[in-house]
Amino acid sequence: MGVFSGFFTPTLPPAFEYPLDDGLRVMLRPIRHEDAPRLQEGFRRLSQLARRRRFLDQVDPLSEEQLKAFTSNDDVNHVAWGALNLEKPEEPGIGVARYVRLADDPKAADVAIVIADEYQGRGTGFVLQACLHLSAHRAGLRSFYYDVLSDNERIIRHLKLMGAEHAGRADNIDRLRLPVYSRAWDVPDGNEIGRRFAEVFRKLRSVSPAAG
Repeated sequence: MGVFSGFFTPTLPPAFEYPLDDGLRVMLRPIRHEDAPRLQEGFRRLSQLARRRRFLDQVDPLSEEQLKAFTSNDDVNHVAWGALNLEKPEEPGIGVARYVRLADDPKAADVAIVIADEYQGRGTGFVLQACLHLSAHRAGLRSFYYDVLSDNERIIRHLKLMGAEHAGRADNIDRLRLPVYSRAWDVPDGNEIGRRFAEVFRKLRSVSPAAG
């Protein structure tokens, strides 16, 4: 990969293959309305800890209203990317990352990410976030906000190492603000987490379209 690759913004195909840290080939593409059953099954398989950290203790199946919101991808104000295991197409999915533009701040959006328990720590979160950043930058967004349970120290630390700053705390939930990045050069890379995130942007410059 060229030494100057970090200066350029990747252009993502509608769907593409990507290797995770352990070499597993996954497919990344935007979430569609017909993915609602996948999302419901993926939620059912989440551990109680994952549900607590992502959905604040919700134990019931996702409602029809929630599924409609999660799959209403308009490429501008609401964007959601999903990752699928190409070796196990019968699985509901590996993870989802989505943003929703804030009504009172049109250059900012709230972000939510959930990764299936068995796929955590393999790089899925990095590539899903990078896809979200690239979509957001193209849509004119410049800031992402993450609401994280205050006891989820690992994710808070990761976000800070990627350049996030605290924006507030209420009811045991920390709110962090992260700039929207569009190229590897913009990502703070003075630590391992930042370097890994920047490297994903470099890799995304050479991905090829896949049938989605």
